[in-house]
Amino acid sequence: MGPHPTSLATHGEGARHDMTEHVDVVLVYPQRAPAQGRHWIMPSLGLMYLSASLRHAGYTVKHIDHTFLERREVLAEIDRLRPSVIGIYCMITMQDEALSLAEQVRGKALTVVGGPYPSGEPETFVNQFDLVAVGEGEETIVSIMEHLGDRRFDEIPGVVFKRDGRVVRSTARQRTKDMTHLPLPYRGDIPNDQYIAYWRKHWKDATTPLMSTRGCPFRCDFCHKSVFGDLFSARPTESVVAEMREIAELGYDHIWMSDDLFTLNYRRTFELAEAIEDARLPLTWECLSRVTHVDQALFEQMHRAGCKRIFFGIESGDERVLKEMKKGITPDQARAAVEACVAAGIKAAGFFMVGYLGETTDSLIRSINFSSSLPLDYVSYTIAYPLPGTGFYERVRERRLHGEWHKVRHNRLLFNTDFSEHKLRAAILKGAIQHRLNRMHMRPAARAFQLATDPVLRAMK
Repeated sequence: MGPHPTSLATHGEGARHDMTEHVDVVLVYPQRAPAQGRHWIMPSLGLMYLSASLRHAGYTVKHIDHTFLERREVLAEIDRLRPSVIGIYCMITMQDEALSLAEQVRGKALTVVGGPYPSGEPETFVNQFDLVAVGEGEETIVSIMEHLGDRRFDEIPGVVFKRDGRVVRSTARQRTKDMTHLPLPYRGDIPNDQYIAYWRKHWKDATTPLMSTRGCPFRCDFCHKSVFGDLFSARPTESVVAEMREIAELGYDHIWMSDDLFTLNYRRTFELAEAIEDARLPLTWECLSRVTHVDQALFEQMHRAGCKRIFFGIESGDERVLKEMKKGITPDQARAAVEACVAAGIKAAGFFMVGYLGETTDSLIRSINFSSSLPLDYVSYTIAYPLPGTGFYERVRERRLHGEWHKVRHNRLLFNTDFSEHKLRAAILKGAIQHRLNRMHMRPAARAFQLATDPVLRAMK
C-alpha cells in the first residue's frame, strides 16, 4: 500500500472547518511528566527514528509525545488525524499508560506496540495490540505499511501477533552492522520548547538524547538487551556531528549519549571526540562507559570535546560478586578508570547493585566501602532486580516461585536472598552517607562513620 498524500487538499471546504486530516501513521510516546519532583524526562529517540524512516519511505506521520499532554488531548489529536496505523512505544515503566491507551484507541486503526518491554516479552502484549514489533523497528514499521492492504504480516521479520486465537511469530529481524542507511531521527514533532523549559527549571542544562552506537557485545547476567542485542554497530562520525548541530540549533545545552556503551571502540570514540571538538558546538554531553578499554588520553580528548560526566557500570566492589554477574571487570580496573576520568577533568559517576546472587555480608560491606572510597561525583545504588529475559531472572526463578514475591515496586527486593530488604536498604544508606562525607572533603568523619557502621551492618539480618 503506497503512501497517501495528506487528504486535506482533496476534501474541499468541509475539511477546513473540522480540521480533520488523514495521516498514515500516528506514533505515541506514553510518557507523562510527573507533577511533583524533578525527573530525567526525555523524548523517545526510538519513535524519532521510526518517524524519520516512514517519512523517508514517503508516508505521512505524526509523532505525539504524551509527556506534557493530557490523555484527552492525545485522543482528540488521534481522532483528528484519522491514522491507518497507531504505533505505541513501551518500556517497563510505561506499561500501564501504554496498555490503557491501547484500550482507548482499539478499533480506530491497526495498533502496533514496540520498544524494550514488548521486544523482551511480546506475549504480554498480543491480546491488547494487533501487532507486537520485536527488536529494531525502522524497517519493521515501513514493512507493516507496505502490507496494510494484504495483511500478510507473517512475512514481516520481527513481529508477533494473534491469529484465530493462536500466537504467530514471524522470523526474527536480523540486525546489521551498517548504520549508514539510517536517517537522522526526526525531531520536528517533539515539544522541544517544553522539554527545554522543564530541564532549565529543574536541572540547569536543557538535555536531550542522542544515540551514536547500538548494541553491546558483553553478556552481563542482569542486563536485558531486547531491542539492539549483542551486535555492536556505530554510526558514521559525520552523522553524529550533524545531529549534534541540529540539537544545538533547537536550543538545547547538553546531550545524553544514550548508547549502551559509548566507549566500546577506543579508536572510534577518540575520532568522534576529535570531530566533535573540531565542530566547536555550543554543547556539553555525558555518556556511559565500561571501566575497560579506556585511559586518561581518551578521557582528555573527550573532555576537550565537551564531555562533562561519564557513568561507569561498576556494580560491585567484590570480585566474586562481579564474577557471578559475568561483568568481566575487577575492582582495580574500576578504580583506575574512575581516577583517570577525574584526572582528565571529567566528573565520574558510578552504578552499583546490592543483594545480587552470591552476595554475603562481607561482600556487601566491601562493595559499599569501595564505592564510597572512589572519587565519584554521583553514586547510584539499586537493589538487584531480575528483569524478565535475563540470565539473572532465570537463576532466581526457583527462589521466586517458592519465596514471597513482592508486588513490583521501585527498588524493592523481588526474590529470596540471604538478606532482608531492610539490611540492603541500610547498606545503601551507609554508602550514600559515606559518599557524601567524602565529597564534602570530610574524610576523617567518613572513616569514623564507616568504622562505626560496619559492625552494625554485620549484625543485621
